Amino acid sequence: MDDMLTTDYDGCGRCLVGVRRLSRKTDKTSSPARQADQILDATAGVDGHIIAWADDWEVSGATDPLTRRGFGPWLRGEMGPYDGVVAASVDRVGRNVRDTLNTQTLLTGQDRVVVTADHTGVWDFSDPNQENEWLAKAWGSQMELRAIQKRNRDETIRARKAGEPKQRPSYGYMYVRLAPMAKIDHVALDPVGAEIIREVARRILSDPNPRVGRRTLSTAL
Repeated sequence: MDDMLTTDYDGCGRCLVGVRRLSRKTDKTSSPARQADQILDATAGVDGHIIAWADDWEVSGATDPLTRRGFGPWLRGEMGPYDGVVAASVDRVGRNVRDTLNTQTLLTGQDRVVVTADHTGVWDFSDPNQENEWLAKAWGSQMELRAIQKRNRDETIRARKAGEPKQRPSYGYMYVRLAPMAKIDHVALDPVGAEIIREVARRILSDPNPRVGRRTLSTAL
């Protein structure tokens, strides 16, 4: 999807940046391809064209759009001229009411348009009805995010009490069960993985330039 067709900025007033975000890139219900199709349809609906894609994969909706790796530089004015943004839905812009409203205010304050596939045409925030619709969608997204976060917390607590792994242990470690099919009792060093990590550290630290070696080691770890 990174090589999707884009066109140059021409100042037509509809030179748009496609904004995509996923908390998990394997999420089948809102895949990169599906978001792209929705964005392209919405762009065609306002006679626009895509000049770039601001993609944020493995990024929580709770992340401030200004700090996102893909979207943030556009919002901060670091990526050159553009006329606005287009997303598959409001929750791809953000899932926090404050951040979503701040992003909209920032863009409209710069005379940039906002388009989402879950709304017909360009958003007109001078219209109280459309302003309320944006707010309602942002609020709904935040409530959904809060519900997801609570489910995750509850599952973590349940799994911990049941001695079940919620995810794989960090590389170099392994779960230990005192009997087959028993609950996980504790986490221990994985002899194979731990030795590989030690060998990586030895090679980095043996670099003839100690500054480079230690800097590389700290980055690797």
